[in-house]
Amino acid sequence: MDTRHPDPGAGEASFPPVATNWPRRRFLLAGVGGSALLAAGLAGAQSKVLQPGPAYMGARLLARINESGFPDLRADNFGPMTLFVAPVAVAVSPQRDIYIADAGLSALFRYDPMQDAMSVVRGVRVTQQTRLAALSDGSVVVANGGAVPATRFSRTGRPMQTLNPQLGSAFYDEVTVDTTSGRYYGLDRVQRRLEEIMPHGRAATVLPDGLLPEQPITMAMDGRMLYVADRACQCVVAIEMFASRNLTVVADDAGQVSALAAGDGWLVIADARDRVIRVYRQGTLLADPEFGTLGLVEPRGMAIANQTLYIVDMAARRLLTFRMRA
Repeated sequence: MDTRHPDPGAGEASFPPVATNWPRRRFLLAGVGGSALLAAGLAGAQSKVLQPGPAYMGARLLARINESGFPDLRADNFGPMTLFVAPVAVAVSPQRDIYIADAGLSALFRYDPMQDAMSVVRGVRVTQQTRLAALSDGSVVVANGGAVPATRFSRTGRPMQTLNPQLGSAFYDEVTVDTTSGRYYGLDRVQRRLEEIMPHGRAATVLPDGLLPEQPITMAMDGRMLYVADRACQCVVAIEMFASRNLTVVADDAGQVSALAAGDGWLVIADARDRVIRVYRQGTLLADPEFGTLGLVEPRGMAIANQTLYIVDMAARRLLTFRMRA
């Protein structure tokens, strides 16, 4: 049997096993205990702002989940260890539903930290362009640009909504959500369009041209504030979405932004030019550690939830976590 991992962008993977008969404690060592050793090795070089937490290279696959998306706890439900190949996006709900999009396996996983295991969200196409946004109910929005419409899925993988642009020619490269109002914001980078979508997924409104920077590349939302990274100025701007909607530069030398995350009063920028992670708290730069000191090689996606930063690294093939402290 061919057990090679598929190339990024390939069809749905069969998830070849890495090991089949390890006892549970061995799985925990690979998924969590080994992560603790990694975190301990990095702690001496780490700033006080980012406290290293567990790092995950994969997990056991669950054969069954219930109607709420949670695992059947019988022993035969926990399958073989599956390693990440090319993780490109991560999203985390307030309830700690952790979603990882892996372009190498063409799969979206929902990781359960309580069981150190993950399930496949069936029917989701994942490419290197895939971006994710998690909602407060544990569901997730998947955006793939021009490939397929942005779609919201439940924990079990049931399609719940399709987000419809105002114009049929528009496609959402990125989607973020205001968890308080339930409104979505979709970014079409090619047409330089930002649309506000009502919670039911329709009635999109195109926001004014002057609201976006010249070359928007990615965005993140924290409460009423939408952050947008711009390729032209190599900066990050903030847009107040429910008041004056003024555009304010909050990071004027952000470099080549490869990932952006916001939440809980934090703004985090991954700069591939200077190879640093810039961490802001309430508008103040608190730390800018280099990739290497954090164990990073090529961060491609980030998320913030419950004062924790999650980073997927495509080259290192893992998900890293950091507790954030001001």
